[in-house]
Amino acid sequence: MKIRKIAMGLLSVFFCLLLPGCGQQEYCETQFLLDTVCTIRAGGPQAEQAVKAAFERIREIQEAVNFYSDTSVVAAFNRAAEGERVQLDADTTAVLKAAQEISRLSGGAFDVTIAPVSRLWPFHGEETAVPPEDKAILAALSHVGWEKVVLDAENQMAYKTEDGVMIDLGGAAKGYAADCAAAAMQECGAAYGVLDLGGNVLVFGKNPGRKSGQWQVGVQKPFGQNGEYSRTLTIDSGAVVTSGIYQRNFWYDGKLYHHILDPATGYPVDTGLSAVTIAADSALLADCLSTAAMVLGEENGKKLAESCGAEIYFERE
Repeated sequence: MKIRKIAMGLLSVFFCLLLPGCGQQEYCETQFLLDTVCTIRAGGPQAEQAVKAAFERIREIQEAVNFYSDTSVVAAFNRAAEGERVQLDADTTAVLKAAQEISRLSGGAFDVTIAPVSRLWPFHGEETAVPPEDKAILAALSHVGWEKVVLDAENQMAYKTEDGVMIDLGGAAKGYAADCAAAAMQECGAAYGVLDLGGNVLVFGKNPGRKSGQWQVGVQKPFGQNGEYSRTLTIDSGAVVTSGIYQRNFWYDGKLYHHILDPATGYPVDTGLSAVTIAADSALLADCLSTAAMVLGEENGKKLAESCGAEIYFERE
């Protein structure tokens, strides 16, 4: 994926896609899925059909990976006992396989088994938020470790090596859903598409509003006002995803606690970064890498991104 920086500055997880007006047939729709606002736009004769197919695909993925649904594939795995082989589906298998690969490459900086710890933290809009006790975090940490999940991708099965291990695929599912939704749109014949899944942006096809056919993705300034952008990236196609410390967080006793947890400590990471933006061909890859780089810090995060063929941009506190 070719990418060109045209404005330097701060980064943010919230994106605004800069779409010049054009005369081509377009259809745009917004729905709330994957615990976020999703807006999808398509162009071409089958634009509406393409967008609806994309949302249907996202709903399928949501049903499989929803950590909070008792009927999801993820919930079935989390209920299972040590050594019990759990039948997955194709979507859960694909997300888990990619997540484990990034876990391996990052030395565990990205780890979907952080679930026992993350569910202790009040990052879901609670009126009164208090950090969990140290002893509770320590106990939950004993069940964290990506190698405690054994995946048989060929047969779409997995098992845990000890009781208490849980997975939460939320750090990868939006990216995977964007990739799959874009594929569904292209199968419907969409000439171009713009998918914004809660700030996970993916574009394909040629932008009809620019002679170059390229797309501009504006990245909002962390902790800034809505519409205050610090960087604009120009891309031919692909995904732009940011992880940051400023959306899901709370203040307690004069300290900011955010949702990006270090799997080694169970506490919010403190690497001196407020955000990491990844630009890559795959939204799934970008989703995983952005979180991993926040945990690793600037030097090691850059090495990881470059080893995966992705562009990386940092925002420092």
